[in-house]
Amino acid sequence: MATLQKIRNQAGLLIVVIGVALLSFIIGDFLSSGNTFLQMGRNNVAKVNGTAITPDEFQLKLAQLGANVTDADKNRLFQEMVMGMAVADCAENIGISVSSEELKDLIKGENISPMVKQQYTNPQTGEFDKEMLNAYLTQIFTLDQSTMSEEDQAQIAMAQENWYAFEDAVKDDRINRKMFNLVSKSLLPNDVDLEASFAQTVKNVDIAYVPQLYTAIPDSMVSVSEKEVKNLYAKKRESFKTQESRTIEFVALSVAPTQEDYVATETLFNTLAEEFATTENVRHVQYAKLPNEYQTVSGMNPKMKEFVSKAKENEVSGTIFENNAYKKYRVMSKTVAPDSVEARHIMFAASQEALCDSIFDVLKKGGDFAALAKEYSVDTNTAADGGSFGWFTEPMLSQMGTKFADAAFRGGKGVQKVKTQFGIHLLEVTDKTKPVEKAQVAQLVVEVKASQDTQEAQYDKLSRYITEKGDSDKFSEGDIENGISVQTAKITRADVNLSYVPNAREIIQWAFNADEKELSKIFEVENKSFMVVAKVAKISDGEYEAYEDLEPLLKTRLLQEKKGEKVAELLKGYSSLEDAAAALHSKVDTAKSVVFRSSVLAGIGFEPKLAGAAPYAAVNEIQAPVQGSRAVYLYKVVNDNAVISTFDKESEKAIYNGTMSKYMYQKYFELIYSLTDVKDNRTIIY
Repeated sequence: MATLQKIRNQAGLLIVVIGVALLSFIIGDFLSSGNTFLQMGRNNVAKVNGTAITPDEFQLKLAQLGANVTDADKNRLFQEMVMGMAVADCAENIGISVSSEELKDLIKGENISPMVKQQYTNPQTGEFDKEMLNAYLTQIFTLDQSTMSEEDQAQIAMAQENWYAFEDAVKDDRINRKMFNLVSKSLLPNDVDLEASFAQTVKNVDIAYVPQLYTAIPDSMVSVSEKEVKNLYAKKRESFKTQESRTIEFVALSVAPTQEDYVATETLFNTLAEEFATTENVRHVQYAKLPNEYQTVSGMNPKMKEFVSKAKENEVSGTIFENNAYKKYRVMSKTVAPDSVEARHIMFAASQEALCDSIFDVLKKGGDFAALAKEYSVDTNTAADGGSFGWFTEPMLSQMGTKFADAAFRGGKGVQKVKTQFGIHLLEVTDKTKPVEKAQVAQLVVEVKASQDTQEAQYDKLSRYITEKGDSDKFSEGDIENGISVQTAKITRADVNLSYVPNAREIIQWAFNADEKELSKIFEVENKSFMVVAKVAKISDGEYEAYEDLEPLLKTRLLQEKKGEKVAELLKGYSSLEDAAAALHSKVDTAKSVVFRSSVLAGIGFEPKLAGAAPYAAVNEIQAPVQGSRAVYLYKVVNDNAVISTFDKESEKAIYNGTMSKYMYQKYFELIYSLTDVKDNRTIIY
């Protein structure tokens, strides 16, 4: 049992392989969206340098992530698959690879991969445990499956497939590291770079300055022609490359509980509370939950702990309202028992009860538990350690059932015979922590939700708006009297949320499969917390942002540049900061400790041009005006702060390499992606 459970846990840490039922569900959901099976075969989630990522491949990888996968998880998986293929193509083109011998060394040899070390770290020592790795591989590749059920055999087969996938991931990681090292080592610093970098830290000055903000200068002071704006657009066009996008207009109505919903929920809660307080079987009460195991009172949430620590058995708490839900607690049972125990067992198949009883008799007469476990236990994982489970808490045994937990935490001394769904166990507790107060607590929790009537009222409101304005240009007008406002959002294929509407992936998917001016159905989003209808206002092909969209921004940039030139020319005529301040109706201010390496100045903000010029200016001399990011600055250095420091080549080299590594790591992936032809079509799937 423990062997199989360990395989399940370890496989879960690697990846979990897809089940037929899940695949059927995903395909069924896809077909219901209006596509045919043949269309699914023709469309791909993406193409990377001409190689397709098919829907089946993506769904298989998606299922390997396990249950409760979010849309953000799907996006991360998509990016990983695309970048994996992109890096592999680049590596192949320049001859970088990982041989079978090298892969073996990364997993079992002297140069263990960081991925393997992380996966097989001993929780007690915090260090890589090669024995743990070898034991796991032995279990999944050499375990005797002759006495196992078909389900358990399938579980081991899954673990084997997961291991092969993990090996591929280790190989890909190694290729990535080789590629990154190749790029990063091309930027090793020379002595001149290091000394220049050091000099940037020792030059430290205080400045006095007079600013003239661009926003304080009227636009009428300068003029910008349409030709100048178009020339700037043409000059900067490559910086305006953008992702494929959709601009949509949408109405999102919040579906929140009304006052009537709160009253109705409280009435229902009070009705259920009467039964909850008196019934012998609370599990039969709607919205009631009762865990099988006992909880340590000290580890409960504050309100439960406060009640349970003073309550007697079958006592019921008062009504608690928190997190938009009505709650009551009922103490079903209290006990004093260890928080944790250390135990060992000998496990037999259900058909081996006669053998179990025979071994039980041997143990009663003083038989060697560890030796018998090694010889007879079908749980070969713990058998190698004399049947030892190690230490565990009661909630950790929830899968084993109540009988096993009771025997371990509340049973008598010596060996006990316990039957579970996994087989028959001869269990012995070898050590335990000091007894603590524990309790089995039932909870009645009724969350306040919008009623069907509330939902239908919002749905009808949105339906009426669609009928009146949905198919016309008036859709964007809204209806203030009825609480309907229309929002605009620009979205990409990777987006998960729609403005303030969370988890709106279904709407994103619709938008990228719709035509311009097309109107959507009414979407119910975030567990029906929002009702949304959308209209595609604009489709962008992902080449370059349109001149029309950028014209206002470009014009503002040119206006600022021309204002700066005029102000800078004006300020050149002043020989003192005080005179300039008086003329500009401003004041002289100061900034201390200005250094070349930092672009942020105290009291000023982000001004890289000023930070770059000031440390190298002469003291007490008015400098040429600097056209900064938000203002034009007339300044002078008032104090040169001599920093006493000795150049340390190795120290400076470490700083330089650390800074460059962070920069290169980001740019490395950007570079790979820019060299890759990626066709993103993820919205056919999610």
